[in-house]
Amino acid sequence: MRIVIIGAGEVGFHVAKSLSELDYDIAVVDTNHKKCQRANEHLDVIVIKGNGSDEKVLEQANVADADYVFTLTDSDETNLISSMQAHNLGAKKIIARLRDFDYSKNGHSVIPEKFGIDMVIHPEAAVAQEIIRLVKHPYADKFYEFENGKAVLFSKKINHRSNLVGSTVEDFHKKNTDFKCLVIAIMRDEKMTIPSSSFKFEPDDYVFFFTKSKNLDLLLNSLGISSSNSKRVMIAGASKIGRLIARQLEAEMSVRLIDNAKDKAVAVANELNDSIVIHSDATDVEFLKGENINEVDSFIAVTEDQQLNLLAGILAKQLKVKQSIIHVTNPDYVKNMSDLGMGSIVSKNTVSVNSIVKAIRIDHKDNVIQLFSTLDMEAIEIEAEKNSKAVRLPLANLNMPHGSIVALVNHNGHLTIPAGDFTYDILVGDYNLNRSGHYYISVSYNESEITKQFFYDSGHNVNPMKVDGTIES
Repeated sequence: MRIVIIGAGEVGFHVAKSLSELDYDIAVVDTNHKKCQRANEHLDVIVIKGNGSDEKVLEQANVADADYVFTLTDSDETNLISSMQAHNLGAKKIIARLRDFDYSKNGHSVIPEKFGIDMVIHPEAAVAQEIIRLVKHPYADKFYEFENGKAVLFSKKINHRSNLVGSTVEDFHKKNTDFKCLVIAIMRDEKMTIPSSSFKFEPDDYVFFFTKSKNLDLLLNSLGISSSNSKRVMIAGASKIGRLIARQLEAEMSVRLIDNAKDKAVAVANELNDSIVIHSDATDVEFLKGENINEVDSFIAVTEDQQLNLLAGILAKQLKVKQSIIHVTNPDYVKNMSDLGMGSIVSKNTVSVNSIVKAIRIDHKDNVIQLFSTLDMEAIEIEAEKNSKAVRLPLANLNMPHGSIVALVNHNGHLTIPAGDFTYDILVGDYNLNRSGHYYISVSYNESEITKQFFYDSGHNVNPMKVDGTIES
């Protein structure tokens, strides 16, 4: 498969890095010498120094034969023109990064489709939504929604005081018989495990829980976790991400936004409605104390400087803020710094990588619906076929790989979190067997293709595409 990436900044570099590990034929185009040099030294890709909106440069990158072109520069205008040129030259599919998400709104004078763009990604808007989910669920290190929010998956790092420590997964389920919940994964010492019933919890485990949204409060109560939402939010950085977060939270929470550039602070103050904008330094300890940082529920560091974000987030945590969320540009930090106890680490570049990898997987008839942060794991959705093993046998008798677990079954809108004795017939009832159910499965990458065999009939050809290695997400 041939891929051309226009733009070797942080987004383009890390997309190229992830995809080059999957053995694709990749060319990277950028005008900046240092960015080209970095890609040359660290990635197994062809690097072309030139303007990605120049037709001759695109011809040199052999765009006409490209299966995918990703336009990922910092300039929306460059990405739009590059996309149009690539489309005219015959590229099969084009994914563009656009910072201004108004382009995706109906009625906008600039329509991405007119530039040959098949898919648009908005990294800043996407990571802002991830941060907002964490603010609304401050007990979680990561939080995901499925089936339009009807089911949720969240991770929580447990300490020595947790009532889980010393007990097994089986003990946890026996204690909570009034609602359905699954422990679908545990991260211990940077190793992901999909646990058996005899798995014993230890301090510092990251535990991933899956349940229906309506049972979330029951689960949190069982874990001894307060489900109260954040009320007081402090945002460091009037960046695009910071402004998006403030705009979406200011109607329901008390929001203070800090920026050390006076002109920007004044401009943003005029732009927002109910947020308080302060011209100051978010790493000034005396300032933070004066703003009663210890009474803040959520501190969000989203300046344009990742080092500043890390410092501000650490300081806020030391000054007893309840929740610290730190944005970094380097996706490697998301995995490597999450264990340091400084709070939740997020990255817009991680979001971009995931969106692009997911799009490629879907095009290859893969059923992936979520790539999980810090885990070598994914969620896939499979429709069980009429004559498959999954229809005929209880889950406990399927002998699925140890690296997989069925977390949810959707049959005609009826959601079930299955136990081991679950069979598809339970949900079929009077329905015709041809109306198959959708199974949501958490599975490690190296077990993905094996797992699918249990949900297809004997005549189904499983997609040969195999994903090896860890995708940072």
